[in-house]
Amino acid sequence: MLNVIAVPAAPEAARAVRDRADALIAAPLPDDAEVRGDWVRAPGVRGGAVIYVHGGGFAHTMPEAERAMAYRLSKATGRPALRVDYRLAPEHPYPAALEDVLAAWRSVLDEGVPAAEVVFAGESAGATLVLSALLEIERTGGPRPGAAVVISPVTDFALTGASLAANDGKDIMSRAALDSIRAQYLAGAPGDQAPQSPLYGDPRGLPPLLIAVGADEVLLDDARRFAEAADASGVSVRLEEYADMPHAFHLSEPGEVLLDRIGRWLADPVRVFTVSEPDAGPYALTGGPDGALWFTEIGAGQIGRITVDGTVTEYPLPDREARPHAITPGPDGALWFTEWGRGRIGRLTADGRITAYDLPRADCEPHGIASYDGALWCALETGSLARLDVHR
Repeated sequence: MLNVIAVPAAPEAARAVRDRADALIAAPLPDDAEVRGDWVRAPGVRGGAVIYVHGGGFAHTMPEAERAMAYRLSKATGRPALRVDYRLAPEHPYPAALEDVLAAWRSVLDEGVPAAEVVFAGESAGATLVLSALLEIERTGGPRPGAAVVISPVTDFALTGASLAANDGKDIMSRAALDSIRAQYLAGAPGDQAPQSPLYGDPRGLPPLLIAVGADEVLLDDARRFAEAADASGVSVRLEEYADMPHAFHLSEPGEVLLDRIGRWLADPVRVFTVSEPDAGPYALTGGPDGALWFTEIGAGQIGRITVDGTVTEYPLPDREARPHAITPGPDGALWFTEWGRGRIGRLTADGRITAYDLPRADCEPHGIASYDGALWCALETGSLARLDVHR
């Protein structure tokens, strides 16, 4: 189930965003900021990197303000931040900016930064470019970044989100403005295709995502729908909706709350991946001989498999009333599992063939199972252990 967090706001905070939308970036860089080229380092940073992709409707840039935001991202994440100076529309329409973001990614890897220690971060148009880049990185293969933070992305240039109308007048962004941005950026490219419209891409295998959006934004549904699609594909997603906030709220004082939450999210060792419906009851899991993670679904009567790229496959048992319990790789290269409530042990091969083995007595309910001495052992409810010679 999608992890959605509603972040409240005091009334004065909501007013402050509208009265002073650029409070966080209007001031000069702090004296302790270290800028080399477009790398910005806050004091005390460690390894890794943030690839920061600025907003501006794909057509505008404010380098000093963007360096200020890069500094704040560096401070929040404990990583140096690279501001990507991508080419701008309308002189350089899609895919020029996306190509530049991907070039920045390759340059960071070429500097020896491990891919898993790289975080992408983007706002508005930059958030769209981050999601587009992630889809292209996954589509073309190779290493993937460790995480990504996207703030108020446009994910659907077909402009079908319900919040375009529902939040019109509450936001500083409008559908009319998005129409103009779309025309300049896409320059005739389809609005209902990926990667330019991330919502139409395949999110399987994307890194953990933190998606933040203001609850008063016309782009609220763009953020929600992409988060839902990624969550349904097994991606670890946190969607944060900031109450009463319009577009670009992160550039004002409430942005300090978001920056703090970004830092704590990156430091959190726990990630949640959706692999089935809650009623399916994922129960036991084990690493398989094929390098995938296998798990039982005790409520759905099936075995699941998830790969490192987030692809989930489910194998229903012939007896749908069976309740697969524990699971382990066997000495024969297959997956073995206990069927609680049926007094059986099951075997599943990598190509999906399922075989069941009855235990000697109907009341021998099996629980735990393990591979040992070339055989399968399982614990029985009768106070005994059963040994199955898989080679006989």
